[in-house]
Amino acid sequence: MLGPNDDHAYAAITFLTAPNGRHARWRNELFGLLGLDGDTAAQRVVEGLEGNADLHPLTLETSEQHAAQVATARKRWQHLKYPHAPPASSV
Repeated sequence: MLGPNDDHAYAAITFLTAPNGRHARWRNELFGLLGLDGDTAAQRVVEGLEGNADLHPLTLETSEQHAAQVATARKRWQHLKYPHAPPASSV
């Protein structure tokens, strides 16, 4: 599951989803500058990564590109939550 871009992806996911700590403080500060609630944004990102809400593209990507990226993000999220779990079997 680990690839060349995963280090940055994991840092980004952690920044966007941290419930507390340094990442949460910085996220809330930056979102606050935009007039947004960082904790609410984090909750929505987690819901999307858990598959409980849609993650909408912020660009004009095709549906297939976006779907593939969401699937990758959700796999990375599961790896962050359960780093020592064996990969899901396709059998």
